[in-house]
Amino acid sequence: MEKRKGIFRRIILPILIAVVILMLIMAKLGSNKEKMTADAEITNQKTTVFPVSVIQPQMETITQDFDINGNFIPDHQLEFVSEVSGRVRSLNVENGDYVSQGKTIAVIDNEQVQIDLRLAKATLEKSKSDLEKYEAMVKSGAVNKQQVEDMKMQVRSAESNVQSLQRQLRLTNIVAPISGYISNVSIEKGSFLAPGTPIAKIIDIKTLKMSVKLLDVQVVRVRNGQKVNIVPDLYKNETISGTVASISPEADGSKKFDTEIKFVNPSKTPLKSGMSGKVKFEFGVTKEALTIPIKCLIGSVKNPKVYVVEGNTAKLVSIRIGSIDDDKLEVVSGLTSSMKVVRTGQLNLSNGSKVSIIQ
Repeated sequence: MEKRKGIFRRIILPILIAVVILMLIMAKLGSNKEKMTADAEITNQKTTVFPVSVIQPQMETITQDFDINGNFIPDHQLEFVSEVSGRVRSLNVENGDYVSQGKTIAVIDNEQVQIDLRLAKATLEKSKSDLEKYEAMVKSGAVNKQQVEDMKMQVRSAESNVQSLQRQLRLTNIVAPISGYISNVSIEKGSFLAPGTPIAKIIDIKTLKMSVKLLDVQVVRVRNGQKVNIVPDLYKNETISGTVASISPEADGSKKFDTEIKFVNPSKTPLKSGMSGKVKFEFGVTKEALTIPIKCLIGSVKNPKVYVVEGNTAKLVSIRIGSIDDDKLEVVSGLTSSMKVVRTGQLNLSNGSKVSIIQ
């Protein structure tokens, strides 16, 4: 046993220690290699030079007018459902038909309702007759006043039942609640309807609305009742007069304000729901302002930024913008006319990137 212990101490233990030391050395070398690789990548990023073109912001006379694209929607539309149950006996419309308010759209089988109504009317007549007899008998003491009151309650209940069945009978004749075009017909002759079953949609497009979203710098200049011009995408040479009908008092998740414009659908160039166009907000006011091309912008108009070249380094700068035109925007703050703003090549940049200016 002592001999084995001696062999372990003299031979095996030193070997194990050497293996552990070797593993530690290899791990350290691997870590150093990773660090050297990362440092090399950082150095490479710092030394990479990106070619860019730049412009200097210009003072220009700009108008506060602006255009916004949007979609046309009906001023009035209504989805209606069945209020009674039964099988569709007749269907009198198809998608695209124009109907006037009150026109019969469909008829639900009402045979059982009519039977129930005749029975309810007979029950009502009998209750009224019995009430007359009870009122005559109470004078002689044959019935008491409580029995008369109970009979009056039966009459009122019978009257209520008749009225309910008469209403059900009317509802089996489904009529158009408003005038307009039929859309989304979801029933057919022979279909069985339950209360709440969708029937169709009626769209009134005599008056249309245009729904647009305005930035904060735009919405502060717009007023309810303001006159605007609308140019449909389908008829680019036509201009339609519209009126601002509503402005949301609260911005949505994208920091924009829902605004609706109403206008009469022109008979010569009729439009349909879902078409699109452009609304022109015109104020007749001009001013001097600092501007840059809109292509300089990084990110969205909600959080606008641009790259500015200082020496040979690109610096990411936040700006505040005002009016937006088709190809340029007003800079309210964040830039001066002496700064060099990156116009092209910014997609490869990050804050602090090295750049060279090309013509």
